[in-house]
Amino acid sequence: MKKTKKPQEQFIYDRTIREIFQEVPTTFVKLLTDKEAKELLETKFPKVEEKQADLVVRLEDDSIFHLEIQLADDPNMPKRMLYYALLIENKHKQFPLQTVLYLGESKNRTKNSLKTDRLRYSYEVKYIKDIDCQILIESEDINDNILAILCSVKDINQLLKRLAKNLEHFSEKKKEDYIRKLL
Repeated sequence: MKKTKKPQEQFIYDRTIREIFQEVPTTFVKLLTDKEAKELLETKFPKVEEKQADLVVRLEDDSIFHLEIQLADDPNMPKRMLYYALLIENKHKQFPLQTVLYLGESKNRTKNSLKTDRLRYSYEVKYIKDIDCQILIESEDINDNILAILCSVKDINQLLKRLAKNLEHFSEKKKEDYIRKLL
């Protein structure tokens, strides 16, 4: 039966290894990579910012869906989405299904994948104008109605009527909040 290390023993072990790695163990690195070590790089990665995704939800099949809204092309988007995927997996112990919803005037031309010798990562990109938002317009959820404004709306009068009808159920303060969102 294999004996597992206690947390204190693990800490001492980690600290010892890190002390050894204060200088480049050249032969060890060459054994692992078949290449010469060129330079010892910084190993501490301080957390300097709080990241907040636009939307993360658990779906009915227990999978996780992550949505980011993007207004313009961003060449760093694949790295950002991978970073979010790792944050989500770290917090919820499951990799998400990811989509970037592009709201720009023309279709997004930014890559939706990241490929290196050892990594293959991708996510879906959807363009808001390609989405038929009739279902959102017909919804009784005011938030769906507001999101419909971003799509290609064929009948703006129908949307405005639905918004007005759905706003009837709210207090004056809540109505003001939603109207502010619309503006």
